[in-house]
Amino acid sequence: MKPLFLAVLGLSLIGCGSQIPEISAPPSASPVRVEIGEVRSVERPQIYEAVGSVRARLNATLSSKVMARVSSVEVREGDAVSPGQVLVTLDSRELTAGVQIAQANLSAAAVGVDNAKTARDMEAKTSAARIAQAEAAVQQSRAAVAAAQSKLDLVLAGPRVEEKTQAHLAVIQAESNLKLAKTQLDRVTYLVSEDALARKSLDEAQNAYDLALAQRDTAVQAEKIALEGSRAEEVRSAREAVTQAKAAAKQAEANLAQAQASSMQTKVRAEEVRGAMAQVKQSSAAVRSAQVSLAYAVVTAPFQGRVVKRIVDPGAMATPGSPLLSIEGGDLRLEAAVPESVLPHLNPKCRVPVVIDAVGKQLQATVAEIVPQGDAASHTFLVKLALPQSNAIHSGMFGRARIATGENAAVEIPETAVWEREGIHYVFVVNRDGLARLRMVTVGDTTDGRTQVLSGLAPHERIVTAGRDRVTDGQKVIVP
Repeated sequence: MKPLFLAVLGLSLIGCGSQIPEISAPPSASPVRVEIGEVRSVERPQIYEAVGSVRARLNATLSSKVMARVSSVEVREGDAVSPGQVLVTLDSRELTAGVQIAQANLSAAAVGVDNAKTARDMEAKTSAARIAQAEAAVQQSRAAVAAAQSKLDLVLAGPRVEEKTQAHLAVIQAESNLKLAKTQLDRVTYLVSEDALARKSLDEAQNAYDLALAQRDTAVQAEKIALEGSRAEEVRSAREAVTQAKAAAKQAEANLAQAQASSMQTKVRAEEVRGAMAQVKQSSAAVRSAQVSLAYAVVTAPFQGRVVKRIVDPGAMATPGSPLLSIEGGDLRLEAAVPESVLPHLNPKCRVPVVIDAVGKQLQATVAEIVPQGDAASHTFLVKLALPQSNAIHSGMFGRARIATGENAAVEIPETAVWEREGIHYVFVVNRDGLARLRMVTVGDTTDGRTQVLSGLAPHERIVTAGRDRVTDGQKVIVP
């Protein structure tokens, strides 16, 4: 035991990476046969290990958008859900009543539109009739003014010379007709008295005489008027007729203006129609809003996934914004924080080895997303690695991503050459004299049966790789 104690004491006196000074010890009685290998220096990838947690690509906490009592919850934790599947049902009686009220208001608004259109059409027809009647009255009054003015002009002008001559000729003609009628009457009277003609002929002759006498008197009166000219009464009457006609024309024009002004009521009716139609649109929007609120009474799954948390039970009161269920879906990802110095070694779609401790084996993940905004305090960026499908992996598990950032020289030895005792690793180094010397080493990762040595060995040194359990410190070894 004394040689082993001296060897351990020597290890405690050297620094990291230095060889243990060899202490001479008496060799064992007989050499042992072992396998010897040479320490090799290789280029190994420089790995940065980023730790993180497994999360689903899709995560949603379903909440209520209305205040209502929970009627039923159709799922529990772990249940698989598909898009559109009913998950939670709320009491919808109050929301249904709101829809019915909105639909009733819409019907009333539609009736209001019909009434407003009817009033508009009636007002338009009545107004058009009033305007047409007033325009006809204006034209008639203007014609009356023109006639009265023409008559006044004639009265003021008086009879002309031609009119006087015509009046005198009419008198002469009437007297001639009267003489002829008198002669005819006397002849017929004689013949009747002699019973040569019937009494009827006398009556006809008497009528002809009376007509000729009246025509002669009328012609004489007309000649007298023509010779005397217009009288003052006639001029005054003609002037009054013109004044009355003009007054009537003004009144007709005023009535037309009033009828045209009344047509503005048609525009008011049209505005009422537009207002009623706007009320219909508003009521229709209220119906849609009430129907949307009613739809909120049924909470459905937004995507295919699995229920991870059930927060409410039937009978609970749901308020706007209060969570009901949590679901997750899509592929699983390892989300890890990576320093900014490691980002240049990552790019979308590149493959990164990942170790999920609960699974116990290394997996190949793919970079799915690199969040472009980093943490200003830690200067790290969130990297999301898509994991292969596996029933053994669940969200919330711990994982490590092994990101290659380059290569460096490393010392490797067979895994069988190293053993551990009380937390310290040892190997047997064979010196030039063929003696096996105990040496303490610091080891790193073991990959494919080879262990990385961080300190304690130098390249090209010889070590015992097999049969070390038969070797003691300072014992002579034989290489087959």
